[in-house]
Amino acid sequence: MRKVNNKKTFQCISLLLMLINLFSDVYAQWESDKWLENPVSDEIFQTYLEFFTYDKNLNFDLNIRDKSVTDGILRERITFTSTDSMAVTADYYKPNISNLSEKRPHIIVVHGGTPRGKDGMYNRVVKGLIRNGMNVLAIDMLHFGERKTGLITTFRNDDKATNLYNRKSVYLDWVIQTTKDVSRSFDLLVDHYNALPDKIGYVGISRGGQVGFIITGVEKRFKAAALLIAGHLDALETGHLAAACPANYVARIYPTPTFLLNGTFDSDYDMERSVKPLHEQFNPESTEIHWMEVGHTITDDGFNLMNNWLANTLR
Repeated sequence: MRKVNNKKTFQCISLLLMLINLFSDVYAQWESDKWLENPVSDEIFQTYLEFFTYDKNLNFDLNIRDKSVTDGILRERITFTSTDSMAVTADYYKPNISNLSEKRPHIIVVHGGTPRGKDGMYNRVVKGLIRNGMNVLAIDMLHFGERKTGLITTFRNDDKATNLYNRKSVYLDWVIQTTKDVSRSFDLLVDHYNALPDKIGYVGISRGGQVGFIITGVEKRFKAAALLIAGHLDALETGHLAAACPANYVARIYPTPTFLLNGTFDSDYDMERSVKPLHEQFNPESTEIHWMEVGHTITDDGFNLMNNWLANTLR
């Protein structure tokens, strides 16, 4: 009787299953590219907009938790109510000069998928915007920064993909909440900080840029949008529900002036598969696209381009 090597058989089966799972994940990821080729119709898109409605009369319960001045910039550390039982933590920044014109443009800044959330935006993003003549509201997205919930623990890419980005219903709920948080941030700037509605822009970086494709496709009040180092799907994502797919929103950002910046060597958002096909969906009349020979990062030159573009666009 032939003796079966159980150990070797088990190893072969394990390898086969691993390969099947690998190819299944790759297929699942790029199968969702069908919306890149054929975004949903206007009729279907209108049904998505119902997800993003919110109570405009809900009290903000604005709480200024702390005030401080650094580098001549005043920071108010605040909390406000976005939707029922959902509080947003944020920082409002402006020059610490009492007689400076309050007619400055305002920017809502949304961070990438880092554990620090909004607190990681000050040195390279906020200071540049302030010094280029704009005030800033930087918010934490749900599960990040001061709004950590324990859903994500290590904040490594695989952790975020497993627990948030690839859980389709959970991710859609998160996209909807983030969009509502940004719309409420817009309302807060107008109602409490005397921002001019026709001088408010959006800046999203990495994950804040990816969800920003959806936010600015839904929220038509923005007068400028800068979406940096973001794309359709990152390297570990396996696809989204249609209502959470950027490809169904980006063509509808028009006529909002839009600034896109990406790195040719970005391993998170692949240039050929994730970024360029999404860029093709934008209306060229209102979109300015920049590529830099970097990875998943933004150089000082990139930020200077963005700051100058925003200042000129919002003025």
